[in-house]
Amino acid sequence: MSDSFYRFGRSLLDQAVRLYYRRIELVGKEHVPDEGPAILVANHPNSVADAFLLASQLTSRKVNFIARDAIIQMPLLGPLFQQFGVVGVAQAMDYADQRDFARQRNELAIATTAPRLLAGEIVAIFGEGVSTDARRLGMIRKGAMRFGYAAERQAEFKLGLRWVPVGITYSAKHHLRSDVLIRVGVPFTLWDVCRERSLDPAAHEQEIINCGTERLQRELEALVVHIEQDELVGLIDRLSNLLGSPGSSLAARVERQQRLARIVSYYNIAAPERLRALEQALEHYTQKLTAVGFTDDVVRQRHPTLALWRNLLGLGRGSLLLLVGAYGGINGFIPRWCARLAAPLGRKSTPAADGIRQIDRTKQALWGTVAGVVGAAVAFPAQTYLVFQTVTAGWGLRAGVAVTALYGLTLIPSWQFYVRQRDKLRQSFVSMRDAWRFLLRARTATRLQVERRRLQRRLRELLRAYDAEAPHAA
Repeated sequence: MSDSFYRFGRSLLDQAVRLYYRRIELVGKEHVPDEGPAILVANHPNSVADAFLLASQLTSRKVNFIARDAIIQMPLLGPLFQQFGVVGVAQAMDYADQRDFARQRNELAIATTAPRLLAGEIVAIFGEGVSTDARRLGMIRKGAMRFGYAAERQAEFKLGLRWVPVGITYSAKHHLRSDVLIRVGVPFTLWDVCRERSLDPAAHEQEIINCGTERLQRELEALVVHIEQDELVGLIDRLSNLLGSPGSSLAARVERQQRLARIVSYYNIAAPERLRALEQALEHYTQKLTAVGFTDDVVRQRHPTLALWRNLLGLGRGSLLLLVGAYGGINGFIPRWCARLAAPLGRKSTPAADGIRQIDRTKQALWGTVAGVVGAAVAFPAQTYLVFQTVTAGWGLRAGVAVTALYGLTLIPSWQFYVRQRDKLRQSFVSMRDAWRFLLRARTATRLQVERRRLQRRLRELLRAYDAEAPHAA
């Protein structure tokens, strides 16, 4: 594939990702090498969407992906993915009765990937091997270290390959216009791993691979929210919302959840009665909210009158800007409807442990995103040509070229502007509604506000106690 075609495809993918996700925060981008071989090792919370983010947001360099064989064997998308540098590997779950064949496939994948690393390219791999909904990092497999070690061995351990841990966190991954945080950790080399255990790279292959994999496990756990017990997830999220502000950055939110995960896990073992007392108080507060028909967003407001007027002004300003942005909404009509029509093709339900079938929305997102990109690739040139013909017929060739060039340059930016203004308008409406509900029942809301502050004080006392009792874990 030519570099220009790859850049064009990456540009389309970047626009699609930014239209699908409301906010993308990138922390530590400077850790991604501008040149030289590197292996990006990421967690895998959201299937193909994770690959789209890594390919479009981290670097302008070409990213080669290591993926399941099933991806490149897809009838329509598989060959396209291969053109963009995807290399298939065999997973044990796919070849349970063909272990020798799977081993041969993986050796071929290493043989395919090593020359790319030797040429100074970037390879990305999802360390867990599978995508999962769990709010914890799964066990990192040894593939990332095996691929890198094979390339280093061919270069007589002078390649200077770097492994770069990448943590991906979504605010609501199955929803359109979710927020995404990408945190990039500090890279390390083969020699960094060798120095940890005083290992000879040529003589201790397995020890190096094991040691490097353990390091990747630690580094990635530090980049994402890692909650060992599933039953604690809901409590940690509610406590995080109690402490934090809705307007805080995603990085601050994740760091807060990481700290609370450590604290809740600690007290769940060390002093479960203290944790249960806090949980009961939180549940009592939630029941009171439900009884009066409030949400926590209504009660947490400090200045509801000011918020009401501010959001009224925001609604007025946003409505005018949305009218201006309607030009972008019209431009994006065809790709938007292509995405909506294609999304159900990826609908797949899977049986859960409780017997209720759940919808796998990840493939819906994949089909919708690809259809939107294809729709834009077809519709935008057609729309541009139609504008050119219309303007040229009425005003002449020079005017036709000028207007068409302006139209083509504003197609995607105007669509993005429309989507952003629509999001702001919805947020202003929700905030105004919450402020109005507070003012209508101010006495009840104020009483609940006092109870909320009491809960916050109890939680902060627990945080201080943890810092004093378990400094080694802080």
